[in-house]
Amino acid sequence: MEYVIGVDIGGTKINAAFINEEGEIINKVKVKTNADKGKDEVLNNIKTAINKLPLDKAKAIGIGTPGFIDSENGIVTFAGNINGWTGLNLKKEIEKFVSIPVYVENDANIALLCEKWIGACKEFKNVVMITLGTGLGGAVLINDNTMLYGSHFQGAELGHMIMYPGGRECTCGQKGCAESYCAGRAITRHYFELTGYNLSGDEIFSRVDFDQAAKKVLDDYVYDLANYLSTLRNIFDPDVIVIGGGVINSREIWWDLMIENYKKICNKPDEVKIVSARYLNDSGVIGAAKVAFDRSKDE
Repeated sequence: MEYVIGVDIGGTKINAAFINEEGEIINKVKVKTNADKGKDEVLNNIKTAINKLPLDKAKAIGIGTPGFIDSENGIVTFAGNINGWTGLNLKKEIEKFVSIPVYVENDANIALLCEKWIGACKEFKNVVMITLGTGLGGAVLINDNTMLYGSHFQGAELGHMIMYPGGRECTCGQKGCAESYCAGRAITRHYFELTGYNLSGDEIFSRVDFDQAAKKVLDDYVYDLANYLSTLRNIFDPDVIVIGGGVINSREIWWDLMIENYKKICNKPDEVKIVSARYLNDSGVIGAAKVAFDRSKDE
């Protein structure tokens, strides 16, 4: 049995795991990211996490990180959430303190690779995946084994499709992006616009039976998400759309309403399956492990 280490760099925490070739997590550790302290702090925290695992038994390391990623060379071409991350050759930085190969991939792509390997879409060839977290990530798999990267490593940035021209300002600098309406952050932002109160998404959804503002947030959210899914269906014509990310944890509140809206809006809603991801918190480390296994075989 062979083993690798998978690392998932999030905005608040870094997950790392020792994983076998069947996708099973043998050991797992978690450390704080401390993204606000800059790249050197984050690199040290990655090192700390990796060194807590049996590095001597691993054949490679896979890392998932936010941003635009040149996965061929392990370079972060752009990232807005960690100071100094843009332009960093993350592969070389990690290989300074390990003696095994390191592979770097975008965090949404590794979530899809996890689901394709052992999760919700392993039987499908053409897959679109979106991750509804603080932001909105996207990944596209074509013909069973080809990820959509684009000519500048910015392909499948599905959160930045324009939904409402001139609409809410997005973190990317555009206005009206899908991320501004369909990400978890959009739920809290909309409620604040209506009421002036800052509540979490869970708190807002827990109030929909007696709070008219919360009910409007929910109704607008499922409508926007249904329109967004209809657009993805018509652009990519996938076998399946997989939805992951932290917002899935409250799916019992909004999923059926979203599907109801989607079936009303989409011209051919039944030709594409829409399913929730099987792996949530562990999808990053498992997908990163898949990258490490696959790419180390090619070298």
